[in-house]
Amino acid sequence: MNSEVILTKICNAIDLLIQRSTEYKGLFPSILHPETGEMLMDKPPKIPGQRNGDRAHLGCNLIHDEPLLQTMIALAETQSNPAYAYAVDRYLNHFARNCTNTTTGLFPWGEHSFWQVIDERVGCSRNPEGGEAIHDHLRQVPHWLWVKLNQYNPTSVQYFADGLDYHWTEGDGLEYIRHANIEVDAQLERGARSCDFPRHSGFYIFDLSFAYSQSQRPETLKQIENYLEYWWEKQGEKGLLLIESRSPKDDERFYANNAPTQTLSLGISLLESAELIESLLPDLADKMIRYGSVYIDGFFNAPHNIDERIFVSLSQSETDKVVEKMSVWGSVYGAGTSCSTGVLCLGGWRLTHDERFMEFARAIGETYLDEDFPVERVQTEEFKIPASDIGLALELLADLYDITEEDKWLEGAYKLSQTALDIYFQKTLPYGASGIDWYDSQIGPAFMIHGLARTALVELYKTSTNSCPLPPNYTAR
Repeated sequence: MNSEVILTKICNAIDLLIQRSTEYKGLFPSILHPETGEMLMDKPPKIPGQRNGDRAHLGCNLIHDEPLLQTMIALAETQSNPAYAYAVDRYLNHFARNCTNTTTGLFPWGEHSFWQVIDERVGCSRNPEGGEAIHDHLRQVPHWLWVKLNQYNPTSVQYFADGLDYHWTEGDGLEYIRHANIEVDAQLERGARSCDFPRHSGFYIFDLSFAYSQSQRPETLKQIENYLEYWWEKQGEKGLLLIESRSPKDDERFYANNAPTQTLSLGISLLESAELIESLLPDLADKMIRYGSVYIDGFFNAPHNIDERIFVSLSQSETDKVVEKMSVWGSVYGAGTSCSTGVLCLGGWRLTHDERFMEFARAIGETYLDEDFPVERVQTEEFKIPASDIGLALELLADLYDITEEDKWLEGAYKLSQTALDIYFQKTLPYGASGIDWYDSQIGPAFMIHGLARTALVELYKTSTNSCPLPPNYTAR
């Protein structure tokens, strides 16, 4: 196993994706045949832990693809192949100019919505016939992507920022929900639970901060302030935030439970947002940093035990009792694996150089050095591991090496890369999960491609005076 083998596999996959994208004006369909790259007209079955309401069958989902597009930009440079950069620009130019003119301004991307490439309309996996499409951010949109979209259609970026107002729900006082209408000019009504996950407000604040950095509209500033204060007024004594502010008492997983990683996600999003507006609104940027630092402290105040490798997903707000721990392999809807939190901790370390982040990321990294990918289990049981799991584990190990230059992390990444190629990359396009034979963007092959490329490139550039041309990706939060 060496970097050349990894990069050849990745480039062959990208070449096929680009070839097939010409049928769809440069967009990459979500569910594809792994050898021919043709879009599958019949939707294959979902894997355990996956929801059909999250898939982009017959469509393209930019939020699924952004780690892949970031990889293509870097490989255009390292492989001396400008066609990759051209393909990224063609994709984003078409999306920005032709797929964003919606009723509310919110884009067809994220958890439920996408661009339906056959009829060229907004698609929604929860409402396949169209009309009542639902926006949910899914992950944080990286700064480089906002820059690109703003380059091609700045009006759509501002329109999107204005559309974030539709995430507030109808009722007394301000309460937001992670869902919003895309093609219906109305805010959603409040249900039995709030679904105002803390991480989502961080996504919105970052989006709005970028929009404000381009055009200093007072309406955008007011939106930033509303989302910024929303969770600050609801925080617990230790700086931890509930998984949602209002849950039914009979829901044991949600009711009165803190979400440490959601708290961390919001905290880091605030630090990143502060960088965007610091020159324009220094006082507000300082407040973002202050709030974000409290949330980061809250994450570390959760009942983790890194010596025993207990990384906490949920804990009771009153007793601090551990409700749910992060797993190593086998993410399902609503419960990710520890590697994604480890990756986010490295993003926090790069922003702050707070050694608590490095200690936490190292502890998670050690679990991936010690606990092998369960090859035998995935070959004999109905246990499917999304490509995102192994991709984010590679992201973690490669980034640990990039920061520390300790050989064990790179050695671990190369060992895991061989497993990734053996299990997922048996054809030209990678499988979306272990034990299936199709590409499915919703379960993370883009993260696996990015993680493999980071592994190869940090090794190639380890003796160079230049940094790795492919930046880390911290959007899975």
